[in-house]
Amino acid sequence: MDLKTMVSKSANVSAWLSKLGAFALLAMMVLTVVDVAGRYLFNAPLLGAYELTEFLVLILIYAFLGYAQSKKRHVCVEIVMDSAPKRVRRIVALVNHLLCLGLFVLMAYMGLKKALDLFQVGEVSPNLVIPNYPFVLFLVLGSIAMCIEYVRDIVGLLSGRKEDPT
Repeated sequence: MDLKTMVSKSANVSAWLSKLGAFALLAMMVLTVVDVAGRYLFNAPLLGAYELTEFLVLILIYAFLGYAQSKKRHVCVEIVMDSAPKRVRRIVALVNHLLCLGLFVLMAYMGLKKALDLFQVGEVSPNLVIPNYPFVLFLVLGSIAMCIEYVRDIVGLLSGRKEDPT
């Protein structure tokens, strides 16, 4: 498999995860509306709404990380870097991407360890008794997607294909 195919396939992973994140956001909105309506109209809040919202927020955040990186939509302070020479910007971008890659590899590793621990212990949510480990595995999946995007960016910077390193 050539590099172009790998880049294309890895972009598909981030796009697929972003669709899952959009669904999580929609589910969170519906859940909140139903919970608030039940609480104030019928004096019967939705059991476990808080737990489900916590799980959905985790999915939402980690689903969009890789996609945001692929589209370069993360917050970036450019006041200093705009005036720097192109070579310096590329070096700073490369160092930044390498450090971020290391951080997300560590997050994926630690998340996997935590998910395995939660699976062995059998930890579940208090009200709905939903196992916690699948959601921690989603953290791992989102971190891996982010690693893929950083590797794509690093390869792009090293090969000189990327003009804008931010």
